[in-house]
Amino acid sequence: MRVLVLGATGMLGSDLISHLRQRKHEVTAFSSNDLDITNHRAVQECSALSKKRCDWVINCAAYTAVDKSESEPELSRDVNEEGALNLAERLENGPRLLHISTDFVFDGTKTTPYRETDEVNPLGVYGQTKLGGERYIEALVEDAIIFRTSWLYGPNGKSFPKTMIQAYDAGKQLRVVNDQFGCPTFTVDLAVACAEAIEKGLEAGIYHACGKDAMSWHAFSEAVLKVWTGKEISILGVSTNEYPTPAKRPAFSVLDTSKLSKKGISPWRDTAICLREYCDELKDTSMQ
Repeated sequence: MRVLVLGATGMLGSDLISHLRQRKHEVTAFSSNDLDITNHRAVQECSALSKKRCDWVINCAAYTAVDKSESEPELSRDVNEEGALNLAERLENGPRLLHISTDFVFDGTKTTPYRETDEVNPLGVYGQTKLGGERYIEALVEDAIIFRTSWLYGPNGKSFPKTMIQAYDAGKQLRVVNDQFGCPTFTVDLAVACAEAIEKGLEAGIYHACGKDAMSWHAFSEAVLKVWTGKEISILGVSTNEYPTPAKRPAFSVLDTSKLSKKGISPWRDTAICLREYCDELKDTSMQ
């Protein structure tokens, strides 16, 4: 199929493009320099966003700096909310849209995995703007798919595992919160889910698409360094209150992926396997 990927140079976009091409799809890759989704006129006039040019648009473009969103709310809204609105208006009768959203639309007060039908209540600007984008897309694009994912990491760009590895290798003392729980998601596995969704012609709606293993940031950090070093590394666990951040984060944002798996899409591998692949690629590229 003909697929246009927005956010092409980002962590997910870069892996998604590579994987789609491996599966023999015809891929057009747009970075923000190629198409600024916050520019209403540019989006409306973009011929690549037409049925004549592509069958699917996968929107990986987003403002993902959770803490900076609190001090730069206008920028976060421009990209995550207004950008999504611009795309929704352009694609109302165009190619199908697969849009990437987040677990941060939830407030984290549940103690069991969140389903797609659970009440949303984002705690910060980032989650609020991503939810706003979801709602514009749902309202205007009848056949759109929205994937909510979580704790995304991949070899391209910044990610939590890379931050942990670099800090450890630099000899820094590590302190990681142990009372926030979610599902780490490897970009390669999410790319597979996106590819399978468009190949199967997945029906419209919101789906949770994330890694299979629920854990705390602290447990995830120790898992990362175990794979990186080949030995058990003990990291100091601290509470959220001991490690304050500008943005308030959900204490529990584990997502239930059963809706998606019932559609035959469940590429999620064990975290240890994903981390081995991730670390091997980082070592091959010397962390560059």
